[in-house]
Amino acid sequence: MARSWMMVVGVSFAALGLGLGGCQNKEQQMQMEQMAAQNAQLQQERDALATQVNDANSRAAQADAARAAAEARVASNPPPAQPGWGTDTGSGSRPAPKPDVVIAMAGDVSFSSGQAELTAAGKKELDGIARTINSRYTDNFIRIEGYTDNTPIRKSKWGTNEALSQARAEAVMRYLGSKGISSSRMEAVGRGSANPKSTKAASRRVEIHILGS
Repeated sequence: MARSWMMVVGVSFAALGLGLGGCQNKEQQMQMEQMAAQNAQLQQERDALATQVNDANSRAAQADAARAAAEARVASNPPPAQPGWGTDTGSGSRPAPKPDVVIAMAGDVSFSSGQAELTAAGKKELDGIARTINSRYTDNFIRIEGYTDNTPIRKSKWGTNEALSQARAEAVMRYLGSKGISSSRMEAVGRGSANPKSTKAASRRVEIHILGS
């Protein structure tokens, strides 16, 4: 009888040991699954952060290129020939008028689609344009013309392309005003889809006309 009781106890302890081992294995497996999920989440966060950094670098590069192009256009705008005008005042001819300087800002870079708030890239480009105006064209009158493509507006608070182009021109004028250019020598005009370019993307633009004197 005592021997039978001892056998039962031995079997019970063995079963208990197997049960504890099984619990430990399940707990370890759960910990491993949690660590794997955490690693996957961290990888997703790293990938998202890398994408944001790449996008920011791309926008900054676009802004730098746009600013450099704008400054180059201002610096190298040759005066066109003006028939009927001369520079020899002794002969009675009037001096040739200075040509207008036109700087075009790409609408898709300067504004979000259907919006009239300047993007960071648009502001950065305008910073360079403002420096050029303040250093080289301190007395010239400036006309800012907004343009859109010919696609009718459907999902925007601006009811027409003309209204959107006017709002964008005014946004550019306000920003130039914040950079020290007097509002008394600037005007903003919305042209809508007038004067289209070769593509719709090129048609969406804001032109800064520095008028000759």
